[in-house]
Amino acid sequence: MRTPKKRKEKLSIYLAKPGIECDASKAVNLENSKPPIEMEVQGLEAHLYVKKEPPKPPPPWTKLFTDHQDLPEDIFGGRKSVGAALVVRLDENLFVLTFGTGFHLLKNEAIERDFGLRVTLNSVDPDKLRSLDKASYDHNPLNSRTQSSIDLGVFDLDVDSEMDMLYAVTGASTVPIFGSHVTGRDALTLVLEVNLNGLKEILSECLLRYKSSLPKDFEWVENIQRVKDKELHEVLDLELDDILGKGEFKNMWLGEPEIIDWESQVGYSFDLYQKTPRHVVLKIEDLVKYFSEKSIPLTSEILKDQSIHINDSEYNSIKKWSAYRCLYAEVSTENEQYILRNGQWYIVNTDFVASVDKYLEGFDVYDFKFPTYSHDREEDYNAFVASSLENIELMDKKFVKIGGPHDKLEFCDLIRDSSEFIHVKYYRSSATLSHLFSQGFVASEAFIGDADFRKRLNDKLPKSSKLSCTDSRPDPSKYKIVYAVATNRDIPKELPFFSKVTLKNALKTLKTLNFSVSISAIEVDPVLEIKKKGKPAKEKKLS
Repeated sequence: MRTPKKRKEKLSIYLAKPGIECDASKAVNLENSKPPIEMEVQGLEAHLYVKKEPPKPPPPWTKLFTDHQDLPEDIFGGRKSVGAALVVRLDENLFVLTFGTGFHLLKNEAIERDFGLRVTLNSVDPDKLRSLDKASYDHNPLNSRTQSSIDLGVFDLDVDSEMDMLYAVTGASTVPIFGSHVTGRDALTLVLEVNLNGLKEILSECLLRYKSSLPKDFEWVENIQRVKDKELHEVLDLELDDILGKGEFKNMWLGEPEIIDWESQVGYSFDLYQKTPRHVVLKIEDLVKYFSEKSIPLTSEILKDQSIHINDSEYNSIKKWSAYRCLYAEVSTENEQYILRNGQWYIVNTDFVASVDKYLEGFDVYDFKFPTYSHDREEDYNAFVASSLENIELMDKKFVKIGGPHDKLEFCDLIRDSSEFIHVKYYRSSATLSHLFSQGFVASEAFIGDADFRKRLNDKLPKSSKLSCTDSRPDPSKYKIVYAVATNRDIPKELPFFSKVTLKNALKTLKTLNFSVSISAIEVDPVLEIKKKGKPAKEKKLS
């Protein structure tokens, strides 16, 4: 007689934050669930919360519970939207396991956000990964997913250890009790043959892996570490409130906290009233306008209560986050760098900061003094410099087609002595600097590696800089790339931290191509500086 094949179950395991292990109501939305049922699980205290739904035939996964013990009839609702959450207490820890649409019962603010990811990083073979979700730190925020049909190493999945934050990883498990593969994000997701009496061993192993130090292959993940001190969280929120109150948004932006499916949605809204505007993309300016029209101040607590909805074609909410989770911000003090991502404050590892600063100590300062920057527009300043100084030619606004994602670009803003390509930018925020550093790198790489680009560029170059043969690869060592930043700050020392990281990566790549690279600060007229700021801003220091 053939032995029935055991069914594999998908377990989505969340860990609740410390301090709520004795109160399940802080982790589960009780008003959306039926009365809890105590489950007799070996070695554990467990209660099952089932979503309120109209009765329909239950899905197959419910057998995990009905085969274990007798449960009331029709406890599980409809096949399409039935969901449940199993709340399990293990020693001083509270776990929530969700099934079906049971994740809707979770109170997200009660969940440890890095639990699943950390357990996975301590349980996965770093050379046998299948999927990786990441987000960039800088002010060109990118959420992306890299997937492979074969096992690959972490860096084969195109991750930058200095600029990317890991959000989710899937790979081959090195822990037999976790099954063949593990996936970690907020939850740890496992697919394995299990019954409820085997949960204690699995959850105990989860805790062990969560509290362990990361293996060497993933140590770089801790370049940015989660702030666990509750009091520091509150101080950082107060600092954020101060910045929001002043309307200083240059080091923050609004964005999705996770990868979303653009094909199934038509936009975003801050409430679900019919006349409420739907926004194609998230912009902090739209959120500020929404609060301003309602005469509501922008504070961290209000942002935590404010929902941002993804709307379908019928303008129904198919997913929502708190505005606080969608806010990306950077806060700097004299000694520390903090970033807000996905509703969580992070501190930049001091060793990471030191390594970046040390690398930039060797950055050549440009041996040339630019005229004082006193123009409203960069193009006017560039034209002034080119017209008033010898051996400087104007290239600003002379776009060259390059193809691919960049379409066209400015090769540089100014050319000095026929061989020094100068990129000029007035410092407003980290975003403007990221654009500056990226422009210099992309243009220089195309200059060396793309003959067609050189041919098109040659038509734009001044006579003194024209190439005699565009088919021949230029010698990069004969050229200098100059980043000229209009600011009264001491650069690169006083640049925002993630601008330093972007600069370091651009510098490293350009030097690998054998270019000389320099940076220069252009003095800004104090009157213009006040005008562009709108008002003088006082910096508040964290104690």
